[in-house]
Amino acid sequence: MRKTKIIVTIGPSSNDEETLSRLISDGMDCARLNFSHGTHDEHATVIERIRRLAKEQNKTVGILQDLGGIKLRLGRLAEARQLNLGDEVVITADDESSTPDILPFPQPGVIRNLQVGSFVFIADGTVQLEVTEITPDRAFCRVLSSGVVSSFKGVNLPGVPIDQPVFTDKDKRDLIFGVEQQVDWVAVSFVRTANDILYARRYLNAAGSKALVMAKLERGEGIENLDSILPEVDSVMVARGDLGVEIPMERVPRVQRLIVDKANAAGKGVVIATQMLRSMVISPTPTRAEVSDVSNAVLEGTDSILLSDETAMGQYPVEALRVAVSTINEAESEDLYPYFKDMGTHDRTQAITSAAAGLVKTLDSKPIVLTSTGRAALELARFRPINDILAFSHDPAVLRKLCLGWGIQPTGVIPVQPDVAELVYQVIQSALDLGAVSENDVVTIVHGFLTGVSGTTNAVQVLSIREYLENVGRRRAEQMVEMPL
Repeated sequence: MRKTKIIVTIGPSSNDEETLSRLISDGMDCARLNFSHGTHDEHATVIERIRRLAKEQNKTVGILQDLGGIKLRLGRLAEARQLNLGDEVVITADDESSTPDILPFPQPGVIRNLQVGSFVFIADGTVQLEVTEITPDRAFCRVLSSGVVSSFKGVNLPGVPIDQPVFTDKDKRDLIFGVEQQVDWVAVSFVRTANDILYARRYLNAAGSKALVMAKLERGEGIENLDSILPEVDSVMVARGDLGVEIPMERVPRVQRLIVDKANAAGKGVVIATQMLRSMVISPTPTRAEVSDVSNAVLEGTDSILLSDETAMGQYPVEALRVAVSTINEAESEDLYPYFKDMGTHDRTQAITSAAAGLVKTLDSKPIVLTSTGRAALELARFRPINDILAFSHDPAVLRKLCLGWGIQPTGVIPVQPDVAELVYQVIQSALDLGAVSENDVVTIVHGFLTGVSGTTNAVQVLSIREYLENVGRRRAEQMVEMPL
């Protein structure tokens, strides 16, 4: 099984039933819904289709709700404008403008934080401005690179403090919708500090959300505060589009590797995003550089890659997914991929999963995790065992969350059992019935003793399935004999 997971952004090119069905059958692990676009009714339709089609195909597919966040954008322009090198323009705190040399930017609080010498990047850095003079509600700028600007283009302000809550009012409405739809992951955009995540979690908890939280790292501040952000999240996304404007482009590969290494060490998921196969928006085949980019992300240790425009608005969404699948499979070849990483441990769950990973390596056993919250499976995954991690839970929502866990195969739902021996028996029997293991296999089972409580993982069992079934069958036969008639 492919270990590195693939998140597919769903949009106009991929939201019909036929395309969604093909994406699910061809390997989509998680569907990303971009809440910067679309209505709640449109998103609800897509979610219903994905869950219905996945059930029909006996697949487990997660849903990632990507909130729009505090994306800074220009206001409305009467028409698109060509800005040329050396032009003088004025940024004002207005909603719209019909004057050629005035750019509306309805963010007065942000404008007040600009200083002489600040850089303003528009449309992912296509147009670059430098602030030459500042007043409380206006910034006078000189154009440093030519380009066209139009209504609502994105604005990046490297190094400029953005004094706004991490959730907008729209995000809060979207989040309530996500709770109603029981989304599995929530991506918080433009995370700057750990306080942003704490604020987001308070709101998520108040709204009754059980989704896992992903921090999108798109600003320089987020990179600077990575060490304090990681303990507060379940995963991070390296959003290279905005990040490549916020920091020098040549630093992005180095920062990407730094984030992957730190996330792996902390036991947090990590996603590499933006322009993985960008040319496939209009081409049925990728460039060699794009294939190398995907392969290198896999070899660096990412848990997932994200396809965005390629599948949301491109002409070849299914082909893009297939290229990603084949590239990842090649990169994960046993003679190339660094399996069985030596990772540190900081608590009981990590120590137990470390021991389990060692047993899997030594015995070439199949790892099975029985988890109430998903954490034990995710912790075992960070050691990168070569055999698939078979995950069981009493809660199907937990299995959907684990769709983004490296090497984790969400295998089956097991009813809650007070007796541990009976629980292990049901797991073994279910794995056999599903064809995930055979009687010739040896398995290493990780489990705990409390249902629905994180951090209670306390047991590792190594079993030869053939011997186990023989012993269990004998005990059960003896119990039947002892039963009074």
